[in-house]
Amino acid sequence: MPRRPISVFTLGLLALASLLAPARAAPSGTPLVVTLTPRMSNGVVRRVDVRLTIPAPEARAGEPLLTLPIVAVMAPGALLDPAGLVAADEAGPLPMETEEDPIDPSQFEQNRRWLPRRATVGEVVVRYAATPRAVTPETRPGPLYDMRTEGAGFHGSGRVMLALPVDGWPRPVRIDWDLSEMPTGSRAATSLGEGRVEALLDQRELGSTFFMAGPLHSLPADGSGNFVAYWITPPPFDLAAALAWTEQAYLYGARFFGREAPFRIFMRTTERFQGGGSGGHHSFMFGTVAGEARDPEGLRGLLAHEALHSFVGGSGTGSQWYSEGANTYYTAILPHRAGLASLDSVEEEFNDLARAYYTNPRSHLPNDEVTRLFFSDSDAQVVPYQRGPLYFALVDARLRAASGGQRRLDDLIRRFIARPADADLVGHWRSLVGEALGEAGMAEFDAMMAGRPLDLPSDLLGPCFRSERRLLSRFMSGFRPHRDAGGVMRATRLAADSAAAAAGLREGDAILNPDALEVAEEAGQGTMLRLDIDRGGERLTIGYSPWSSPVPGLQWVRTDVPESACNL
Repeated sequence: MPRRPISVFTLGLLALASLLAPARAAPSGTPLVVTLTPRMSNGVVRRVDVRLTIPAPEARAGEPLLTLPIVAVMAPGALLDPAGLVAADEAGPLPMETEEDPIDPSQFEQNRRWLPRRATVGEVVVRYAATPRAVTPETRPGPLYDMRTEGAGFHGSGRVMLALPVDGWPRPVRIDWDLSEMPTGSRAATSLGEGRVEALLDQRELGSTFFMAGPLHSLPADGSGNFVAYWITPPPFDLAAALAWTEQAYLYGARFFGREAPFRIFMRTTERFQGGGSGGHHSFMFGTVAGEARDPEGLRGLLAHEALHSFVGGSGTGSQWYSEGANTYYTAILPHRAGLASLDSVEEEFNDLARAYYTNPRSHLPNDEVTRLFFSDSDAQVVPYQRGPLYFALVDARLRAASGGQRRLDDLIRRFIARPADADLVGHWRSLVGEALGEAGMAEFDAMMAGRPLDLPSDLLGPCFRSERRLLSRFMSGFRPHRDAGGVMRATRLAADSAAAAAGLREGDAILNPDALEVAEEAGQGTMLRLDIDRGGERLTIGYSPWSSPVPGLQWVRTDVPESACNL
């Protein structure tokens, strides 16, 4: 079956994470103190009481003191009633008013700010309740930053949970917990560590910090060390093996990029698919569905992709061409270099990427259009994950050819990562590729950003592979399989112009043999799909071809060059 190791929901880190900053020592001075107190009822976290103690912000009347999103990267803010936020300082109650950004139709970001009606005096204490998101079968999948309950615990990101000071960053921060209402033996962990933690952070780093509390499981079991994973619900697959492999990939990436830092992984379990993985501050959250097994290879690919984001980095709207493109390239290459993945897996990965690139009708969108449509068009959303890694493989091939094999993409990426914090990503990369490959290199980059077809050479992946022209199709079921509250798999979001609709499938039909989807995809393009359905008690069989019309494209095959000479 074609692997699907990479989730498009890593996109959230583009706006939220400051992943390139090195780990900092515990700060000195008076910290911003964040105290979290989960409140339970009938064994479920109903809310988390938040208390922020802000040392002498010296805010003036009518100027923003605090900010918390109404929505951030499709995740709703956890403060449902802005009037529920109350503050006091050394002069007594601190009256506040709010202002809001205009509604963002893309749901990328809409912020709310609190402004004191008088100047603050000394220390300010802020209190409010953060409420977990109410999730229904209609909840749209998105980046994993929203606050949710799970079992007797909860998890979420600081971005949607914490009303943070607007000014005064970076600053020392302390996270405290009161778990007195949680089950005996409960633990609390964040991207910064377990229990009470202190760190010097900027606002984005605290916002992109994950929080999880409850009857946690972890590897290592005691939560010690620099590579730790946490989860609440035990999974029905070998998570320990996937984490051990991912740790080796992460450590290799740390040595390769020279940027090792403590790292934490959080796994959340949901009743139905609600996203793949999302990066945070030296951490990431990934999702899995209750009771469902995971393909070990696909799971390892997802975890490696998220972990390697810590080194590749890249932040800001419109930078997905780099952050997802370069990261997807290295997710395919570095595990092989580390001895964790076979040469066959590299071939399969790049052929999957090429197939997706050639068969995606949005592959030739200019980068600014990809950005504009990123949250509204699923085909546009995956362009950086398909076109991006092929472009970076192309740069590697050009550098090898121009230098007789002496220079690689690695050289440029390391320099790019070391860029000044305020550098323009597009301008800086264009400068580097121009320095290395001249006008032709800059022109090729400009063409990629404009959406023009990539001119991929036969030796794109080095001497061990050559390309062949083929007719390629992509798998298109025409609907989204969705398990309802009763556990029945149903056809939802049926595309009116799809082959499935033309064959007679209807919205809401119960799919009795959902495994047939995977079997047809695994069998390859052109395979017919036969679905057994139940429609109000009537049993039917619907057959159609779930493949797009063939288009010409490239696939790579092995040459007789020995693996020792591949130099990937």
